[in-house]
Amino acid sequence: MPASTSFNRPRPRALRAWIGALLLATLPTLAFTAPVELGFFVPSTDGNPFAREIWARVETPEEHVLDLPAYYDGGNRWAVRTRAAERGNYELLSASEFIDGVSTPLAIEAEGRGRVRVRDTDESGGYIGIDRRSGLRFVDGRGQLYTPWGGNLPWAASGQQPEDYYPAAFSDFRTVGFNWTRVWMCHWGRLNLDWVEPEHGEQPALGTLDLGVAQRLDQVINAAESAGLRLQLVLQHHGQYTTYNNSDWDENPWNGANEGGFLTDPTDFFTDAHARQLTRDKFRYIAARWGYSPSIMAWELFNEVMWTNARRGDAADNAAVAAWHDEMARHLRRYDVHGHLITTSDDDLHHAMWSAMDYYQPHLYASNMVLGLQALELSDREIDRPVFYGEMGDDNMAGLSSEQRATGFVHPILAWAGLFSRATAPAQMWYIETLRANDRWDEVASLSNFVTASGLLRHPLPHIEQPLVTGGDTTDMRLEPGHYWHRGPNPTIDVPADGTLPPRLIDFGRILTNAAQEHPFPSKVTLRYDAPAAATASLTVARVSNPGGALRITVDDETVVDQRFPAAATGRPAIADVSFPFRLGYGAHEIVIENPTGPDWIDLGDLNLGLPVPALTAVARRSPTRAVVWVHHRDNLLSPAADDELQPTAATVHVDDLPAGDWRISWWDPEAGRVSDEHTVRHPGGALALPTPAILRHAAAWLVRLPDEQ
Repeated sequence: MPASTSFNRPRPRALRAWIGALLLATLPTLAFTAPVELGFFVPSTDGNPFAREIWARVETPEEHVLDLPAYYDGGNRWAVRTRAAERGNYELLSASEFIDGVSTPLAIEAEGRGRVRVRDTDESGGYIGIDRRSGLRFVDGRGQLYTPWGGNLPWAASGQQPEDYYPAAFSDFRTVGFNWTRVWMCHWGRLNLDWVEPEHGEQPALGTLDLGVAQRLDQVINAAESAGLRLQLVLQHHGQYTTYNNSDWDENPWNGANEGGFLTDPTDFFTDAHARQLTRDKFRYIAARWGYSPSIMAWELFNEVMWTNARRGDAADNAAVAAWHDEMARHLRRYDVHGHLITTSDDDLHHAMWSAMDYYQPHLYASNMVLGLQALELSDREIDRPVFYGEMGDDNMAGLSSEQRATGFVHPILAWAGLFSRATAPAQMWYIETLRANDRWDEVASLSNFVTASGLLRHPLPHIEQPLVTGGDTTDMRLEPGHYWHRGPNPTIDVPADGTLPPRLIDFGRILTNAAQEHPFPSKVTLRYDAPAAATASLTVARVSNPGGALRITVDDETVVDQRFPAAATGRPAIADVSFPFRLGYGAHEIVIENPTGPDWIDLGDLNLGLPVPALTAVARRSPTRAVVWVHHRDNLLSPAADDELQPTAATVHVDDLPAGDWRISWWDPEAGRVSDEHTVRHPGGALALPTPAILRHAAAWLVRLPDEQ
């Protein structure tokens, strides 16, 4: 989640009827059914009921016996829930309580007759798991491929109650074929069981949970089931235990500075025995009450744990974060008898915490998002489980206008780029609510229509590449910085001369820190570039920190730029958008850009290498029988200019290594939301030359090899 995010009330939208009709016609039928709930009454004790561990034994219609964790529902009432997987009678047999690790039978009074009759079974496909054959994809309980596809609805839009907001938002998701969203159990969203804002009610006593919040979550999950959506339910978020980004630490009820609090520092959350016990009790309750639901794809232990004080701390603090994740994952797996997946979100996919997680969940807020979404921190060999960006947004895209940000202009474009990630599923939009609020739902529908029509999510397309583009208008070869304040070593990157933009270029980042000091951030970048002709290159420095900085550029060990930026006068802005030209001769070069002496950081703009390349660039996914290609205009794609002020161009995209045969090619117009051209070509094998239509900003195509005639 980026800093300072808000969601606004959506305005009425005028969806094109034919878009909705097409999508609804192609959606799978998902019929979720209310859970089997069996209540019973337990004699009260002097202790905290939320700390009690009670289990109940239930017999299914087919005489299977289920041991289910029970949840407290107020008064003396307890209940268990399971999925309605069989028709007939579910019967409560007995209950027991674990006391000091020993199971003790309980004398209970069953609610009603202790029996529930199921007439309609849940046809949702069951719980989401991981395909055992590949280990890289999700499947439902029937073994059918499930690809998460949607966006974030983390909390109700401003002024809306969750029980009103989510049914409407989930319904909108359904109309465009989305099957995934992400919901936070956060206090300002009125979905945090143990943290209630004063304007919304009384804060529950330490160790207890708010049953009104629990009932509200019942409604949210029921709404997701009705819409056929899978939820990634976020159990904790970074703001609770950080003094940095989006800090809520000062108001946290567990903060020792507040009445009833007991933690001295945010880092204590991961190590304090009492905090861990209270968290385990809460997680047990969550698993018991909502673990029945197939609409929950996964439990996300923490949103962006990398922003907590502990993750920003030393090795011992980071080890504690990893140990906490291991402990809580084991704990959840014990009580979640239905076996939901478990994940967390963090930007370091090599951190030890991931060993206990079922899949990786990074977020991306890079400067060059179009390129960044094609990249991934993990190498192909390191991708050992599913991985996809759970959030993506425009916060660090420096070139966008204020109007583009306000209207959500870029988010559908980022969703297009996110379909072509090296991740195992598409990237998910964070600012989806901005699109709902600004009448941009037709653009979302166009994207989803393409996904449905092309079969992109139904057919694994393992090969991802940047095809060569030839012909058409040209523009200067420019490298736009990728990462923004991204930890890592000083990178060395090969820059192709043919105009392709490999995802590795994401490591050409915006921020260079002072090389004379120790930092977890890069202080220099080395580019290896074989110039096809002599040219004058130019690097723009977008900003310099107020304390000042330095820039040195060397070409083949010869210094061509050596600039010191003094500290800015008090109250005056530092320099911005200053260009530094330098000469590049024909042939291979090593270009080193660094901040040698600081004293502080510099923020880079783009690097113009001064040589022409095709104005169109492309990215493709393919298999032996199918390919999907996205083509965009380097200059026009994100331009704030109106469409009638821009010029389209056409070119040829060379899609490598397609087998011989007849191929049907379908071009998609993202603005119109429909196929603009469809034809068949006979391909002799090898690289297929794919002429594009005239493209103003972007377009897409899918290619399908037709069966050979018998």
